[in-house]
Amino acid sequence: MFNTFFNRSQWMYLSILFVAFFSASCASQEERLQLAKQEVEIINSKLDKAEMITGLMFRGENRFSYRAYFVDDELVYIFSDVNIGSISASTNFYYFHNGNLIYLNKQEVGFDPVQKKRKRSVKTEIYFDKEEILESVKIVSGNYAELPHEEIEEIQKDAKSLYNTAMEKMNSKK
Repeated sequence: MFNTFFNRSQWMYLSILFVAFFSASCASQEERLQLAKQEVEIINSKLDKAEMITGLMFRGENRFSYRAYFVDDELVYIFSDVNIGSISASTNFYYFHNGNLIYLNKQEVGFDPVQKKRKRSVKTEIYFDKEEILESVKIVSGNYAELPHEEIEEIQKDAKSLYNTAMEKMNSKK
């Protein structure tokens, strides 16, 4: 049936397009991860020449004190200290490329929510490609832990709020 719609050269062309598209989408996750890691290195190498602004942002009971770094008017990096109520505090490093979060490094120290007198540390690293997670690691008090979807959504909301707040502050300076 399809042979009546396409001749031999059209089938060859469609086959090549299909294979090219399919192979690029399947084999590219590791490549995209490497590109994200390279972009983080590039951003780090440019931070000493970047323009910096500082600010505060409140979200619920969380208080974010941040420094946002701009390279050629593009927001590429946010360093944020977060007080999470009176339970804990974290230091977050957000990296952006073309307005999208590409990497988060979060280091939290506080009290265990179950055993209130026991201290704990949490380290989280996530590489993103837009909404897709390329790689993630969460370590709680030295042990690997699951990174729940809700926590990832909260990280993305915080990153977006910080990004928008820093962009508004930068635009108001101009």
